[in-house]
Formats: sequence, C-alpha cells, structure tokens
Amino acid sequence: MKHLLKILPLIFLCLACSNDDEPMQEKTRNIGFSADVKQSRAIAAIADIQAGGFSVWGGFTGTQVFDARKVTYNSGAWVYDNPEVWTFNEYNFHAVYPAVDAAAYNAVIVADDNQQLKITGFDTATGIDLLHATELNVDGSAAPLVGLNFKHTLTGVTIELAKHSNNAADAINITQVYLLGMYTKGDYTWTPDAVYWTVDDTQDPSYTGSTFDKVALDTNYKEFLSDILLMPQPVDPEDNPVVLVVAYDFTIGGLGETIKDNVLISYLPESVKWEPNKHIKYRAIIEAQKNITFATPIVESWGSEQVGGTIIIK
Repeated sequence: MKHLLKILPLIFLCLACSNDDEPMQEKTRNIGFSADVKQSRAIAAIADIQAGGFSVWGGFTGTQVFDARKVTYNSGAWVYDNPEVWTFNEYNFHAVYPAVDAAAYNAVIVADDNQQLKITGFDTATGIDLLHATELNVDGSAAPLVGLNFKHTLTGVTIELAKHSNNAADAINITQVYLLGMYTKGDYTWTPDAVYWTVDDTQDPSYTGSTFDKVALDTNYKEFLSDILLMPQPVDPEDNPVVLVVAYDFTIGGLGETIKDNVLISYLPESVKWEPNKHIKYRAIIEAQKNITFATPIVESWGSEQVGGTIIIK
C-alpha cells in the first residue's frame, strides 16, 4: 500500500503532462490551403489550377514563410514541399496561377509584409490567363485552412457584330476582324486599397484578331472575337486609341452586285475602362460602305456564364 501511495502522485503528474500535450499538437498544425475560382471562364478554371498548381507567398511581419512556393493538387488535397507550421502571428498570403516555374511570365513577382503584391513586366502576349488570390490577416493561433479565391487580373474583351437594318436585304460577309492600338506590357499592383495596372508606354502598340471565311451577318449580333486577354488600360481616342477594323464583302440586295474588300475602322467607345476581373462585350453595327456604330458596351464580372477560347496577341 505504501508503494501504491508513492506511485499515485506520479500517475497524476503524467496525466497532467498528457493533457498539456494535446493543445500543443493543435498549435503545431501544418499550414494548409484550399483553392477555387469564383469568377472563371473556359480560359482558366479550377480544373486548370488543379492540373498546374499555383505559387504562394506568405508570412507575417518581419518573416517571409512562403516565397513562390509551388502548391500542387494531389489525391484531393493541396500539398507543397517542406510543410510549414502555424505560429502565434497574423499572416498574409498571396497566390498566383499559373505557378511561376510552370509558365513563361517574363515578369518578376514580389509579395511583402505590407499586404502588397506586384508583378513587374508582365506581357499579355504570352497568352497566360493570370489569376491572383489573396487572404489577409489570418490568425495563426486558430490554425485555419487558408482559402484562396482566385480572380482574373486581366480584362476580357469580346467583339460582336450585326448588320444595320438599312442593309437588311443586302448580304454582308465578314472576312477580317481586328483590334489595333492596345499595349500588352506593364506592371500589376495589388494593395488592400487599390488594384491597378501600369502600362509600359515605351512599347509599340499591338494588335489581335482573326481572318474569317466569309461569315454572313444578319441583324442579330454574332460573336467574332471571343474572350481576348488584354491588359487593363485606358481606352481614349486622344491618349490611348484602340480601333476596331472590320473587312467584308457586300452584295447589294436586288441588284446582285458584289463589292469586295470593304474596310471600316472605328475607335472603341471610351465609355468603359478595361479593369481587372472585368469582361467587356462590344456590340458593333455595320452599315455597309458607311460606318461602324456601337451599342452600349456590356460590362460584367469575368464570370462562368460565357465561354470562349484565347486569342493570342501578336
């Protein structure tokens, strides 16, 4: 009995040690991620991010824990090499798709403790659908899963054409549609207060578009250029003009006379700005041998209700 009495205090001491250990295990949980694309089209969706992974930057004041660490999707979970553990700090995270080592960004990406991310020298001519996610002020003591909601940093532009009612009896066949004059290179900056692109105006303006095998127009809108990836920038006839060029053949109704190789050129309306994570649908009306007029552009979030393919800027 005396031996038992000597052992009992030791047992209670060990039990106390065991109870103290459990919270410690919670406090040293690994930092984990989840990812989604709330606003997406066919260009890049969650399936693309799962297939290619993303790069993550993150840390707390004075300490950079993640610096372009690649995170990949494997067996239903997001994983990365050399797992990090939570500490009692407030974390900020940024993530970029595609992963830095998986795409030719032609850019430098930096994220810092001051809740900022900057991509310097990005070129939309690469055809990359650049997505960015951020999660700020994450409480490390709660050891949460970091939810990354990716959004598009670029502007999507679609061009739709219809023929004017004055030409209802005529045949208009589109052969080329191009946009001219936009810039492709610049810097993307994200802060809690502002998200913006700065255009590198030392470059020559660029162009993008397609040639068609005589696509017939009617008085209903038809899509010709779909979801073009463009750098957000001002569109202004004076300071930054962007023009729509339409080439077509025109057959006069009733006469049967065909007039070939018509070209109409018009400035894009300056009523809307090209902004990150926005899609702009320009609807142009072709009045044969006269002019292009625009309906009010449709501006919407870069959402999943429309699909399309990437047109590379040259």
